[in-house]
Amino acid sequence: MGMSNPAVSRLSQTWEKLPTKFKKFYAEFESMMDPSRNHRSYRLTVTKLEPPIIPFMPLLLKDMTFTHEGNKTFIDSMVNFEKMRIIANTIRQVRHCRSQPFNPDICQPNKNQAEVRGYVRKLCVIDNQRALTQLSYRMEPRRT
Repeated sequence: MGMSNPAVSRLSQTWEKLPTKFKKFYAEFESMMDPSRNHRSYRLTVTKLEPPIIPFMPLLLKDMTFTHEGNKTFIDSMVNFEKMRIIANTIRQVRHCRSQPFNPDICQPNKNQAEVRGYVRKLCVIDNQRALTQLSYRMEPRRT
């Protein structure tokens, strides 16, 4: 998702230097995260995965929000069980994702696994859009 951030996606010179296989790999992820038809591609992909899974939480939160705000909790002084059923299904999805503990020993061995873990542990996330945009223009100034 961060790759589609405007501060990153505008870096045309950087994108041109990427090997074709990485561009193709990114295009596949991008199509999987396509929001059309209520993220159908992503939802279908997740149903085929075995836990443990890290779900795309913004989508689950959106589902919960729309369910809560779009449906009355009570209808004629009776509990709206359809609303509760939809909420329960979303919670079931989260529970399914966590139904198996993560075991790094089961993962395929990777010669760079220690390097990747070290990188992720020291990763500095910049979530300030203004700072990201400034860095982006410092890397690749606007063309005139």
